[in-house]
Amino acid sequence: MQKKSIFIIMISLFLVGCETIRPSYLECDNRITAIEEGSRITLRTLDNGATAQARFNGVSALCNERDDVVNMRIKIGLKLVRDMHQNKEAVTLELPLLIAILDPQDAVKSFESVSYRMAFPEGQEIIYPVINPKIKKPKSGRVILSLSPEVIKP
Repeated sequence: MQKKSIFIIMISLFLVGCETIRPSYLECDNRITAIEEGSRITLRTLDNGATAQARFNGVSALCNERDDVVNMRIKIGLKLVRDMHQNKEAVTLELPLLIAILDPQDAVKSFESVSYRMAFPEGQEIIYPVINPKIKKPKSGRVILSLSPEVIKP
């Protein structure tokens, strides 16, 4: 009986120890903003130059705070719509995204312009892709997201 109790205690300590090894992420949607001016853009497909509309369809974030730095896992839902009268074939497009990191005084500390390639399957008018960038920011800062018609070089 005593051996069984010791075994259960050892397993419990092991499981608790495993939980502390993995970083814990908490919801931090209040530290991220998708600005209205950059929430909708018109893009051209790479294959034939047909137009497609892109917009944000939900943004959320999970944060892990370490000393004075916060690791953020961002989840950006998008809605992309193309005109089926222009083209029904499968096409690809490139979606530029601007991620700005602000300090506590709302001054831009740094920014990153990234681009994601996406594809419309043949005969499909609307797609709902989700992108998951990861960033580091100051503990008291915040993040601003904006869609961009082209990649901006820093």
